[in-house]
Amino acid sequence: MHTPKDIGGNGTVLRWMKKEGEKFQKGEPLFEVETRKAIVQVDAPEAGTILRISAKEGTAVIGGSAVALYALGGETIPPELLKPPSPATLLIKLLDEENKLVTAASVTIDGKEMEINAEGAFTISGLSANAYTIMVKAPGFLEKIFVLSLREGETASHELNLHSIERLGRQR
Repeated sequence: MHTPKDIGGNGTVLRWMKKEGEKFQKGEPLFEVETRKAIVQVDAPEAGTILRISAKEGTAVIGGSAVALYALGGETIPPELLKPPSPATLLIKLLDEENKLVTAASVTIDGKEMEINAEGAFTISGLSANAYTIMVKAPGFLEKIFVLSLREGETASHELNLHSIERLGRQR
């Protein structure tokens, strides 16, 4: 299996011209990346079939990093790669200075508000393997923004102590 990597520097994947399972020919456009200087179209280095796209549209990527997995024309594809990817789940617990659960808050992932579950944690499931931007808003605290990467089929559980976030109106 092989990975297209030549994105011409750091950037953000704008769009894919090919979908998982699609065949492509050498020189055919696969995807576009926006760098600080330009929008770069990345062409196929050889003929093959896209097996998995790991850098979805909107994903920030580093030059030389793998953005997809593909098989060369005629190459045997392992059966496990023909199955759809398993979704990931993200679980976030917010804790106060005494390590008590905080439920008077909101947590969003890439702009979508997460639901609070019966245990008082914020959860979202059905996610693809990708990097996500998480934003936490709790009364009396500044917003906290961070990025988490999820692997296929992973259930990622994270605890965030609000003590690590600066309080609003704090005097210095």
